Amino acid sequence: MTKQSLKRKEIATSALRAPPRNDAIRRAPPHKPMPLDLKKVIVQLKNIENNDVQNINRNRLDSTFKLFELALSNQEELKAKLYETQESKKANFFFAVPYSDGSLEQTISCNENFLQPHITVATDGSQISPSAHEVTGSFLINIGLVSIPYFAKDIPVNLSSEPTIYNSQEEISPKTANENIQEDDLISYERTLKEIEELVKLAKSYSKYSLPIIAILDGTLIHWHIEKFSSYFIENFIKRFSDAMHELKSLRIPVASFLSNSRSNDLINMLRIYKCPYESVDCKKHCANLDSRNLPCNPCPDYAPVLDRRLVEKYFSDKKIKSGTRTVLFKSNSKVFNHYPDDLKVSFFYMNTGSEIARVEIPSYVANDKDLLDLTHNAVALQCKVGFGYPVTLSEAHLQAVVNKADRQVFYDLIKERLLKGRQMPVRLSNKELKKRVSFV
Repeated sequence: MTKQSLKRKEIATSALRAPPRNDAIRRAPPHKPMPLDLKKVIVQLKNIENNDVQNINRNRLDSTFKLFELALSNQEELKAKLYETQESKKANFFFAVPYSDGSLEQTISCNENFLQPHITVATDGSQISPSAHEVTGSFLINIGLVSIPYFAKDIPVNLSSEPTIYNSQEEISPKTANENIQEDDLISYERTLKEIEELVKLAKSYSKYSLPIIAILDGTLIHWHIEKFSSYFIENFIKRFSDAMHELKSLRIPVASFLSNSRSNDLINMLRIYKCPYESVDCKKHCANLDSRNLPCNPCPDYAPVLDRRLVEKYFSDKKIKSGTRTVLFKSNSKVFNHYPDDLKVSFFYMNTGSEIARVEIPSYVANDKDLLDLTHNAVALQCKVGFGYPVTLSEAHLQAVVNKADRQVFYDLIKERLLKGRQMPVRLSNKELKKRVSFV
């Protein structure tokens, strides 16, 4: 190697060892996150749902619909098996039970000329979850509040939100530390209760106008998720939930919970009870060791459950059912109702919103009162009509509640500013959070 070559090698090596100059760092272009590799995504999308999968799903729906038609032609037998199984409690799945002795084929149209003055109120929730990498473990629950009067003058519209900050999980319950509860589950628990409690406050603030009020929630009234908690948390949840609902009942305010793209299959399970080949349903005795895809009560071999809304959609389509039309009422027999008072146990119907088949859940005190039931049906149908297939008050409540990434950052910046001013504690992000915000590449 020549002297010149050695000199070049020495310069290159020293440059590698030398720290970067400050002005070089300042001139470095801003870091941009690597984009999603869409070429690789597109290749994998081909495997999601090919023609074979679509045909299988169509065949399952057709088999289920044939069983549905058979059950409709033998409704006395269907109801007898449902009532017997409901009493025996030997089915290992939940199923729908007709609310009344009327025909299950009946469909109920809304009043297309519904002009009754009324007020619709709705709430929806969002949250800023606690982060282990931020300066604090505080979190926030934000409830969107919406009230819109219809066919009435001089009544104000309300579009607002109600945020609540929690310094720790113990502010939800002092017993949290003694329980093995996931943080997200506990926040969801509190947010669900805040939605109904704020709905009560909102409805009561409009009661002075002496008009019918309809209260709408997003999601289910069947709070099966509470069963993962201890008895203390279940009792606390049911008490707060029941107190709020009973306030609405005392004011004759119906509550409806709206489920878009419902994943429920209570009606499908009702058909499985009907098809059971044994004298009486006893899943543990007869089918405990069988593959769920090949149970004798399934509509066809290699069966995966069809969604209720798909079945109702096909039935409504064949009958050319108009928007706003609903099915008859059904009762759910979820075991979580063992904790509910009788007047709050949930019934439901499916309704054609104009763009989908939605599930609408109501408490028993609404289902038992024809005036409240009709008011709820007509008001929800109107909501979907003016909201292009989805209740407009719920969509507006969501917009009031939603917390975006910028809001989250402002929330933590305000906390940092407060801590610095009060000098209550050192303000320091985790190394992971720092590295996520700054790139050296």
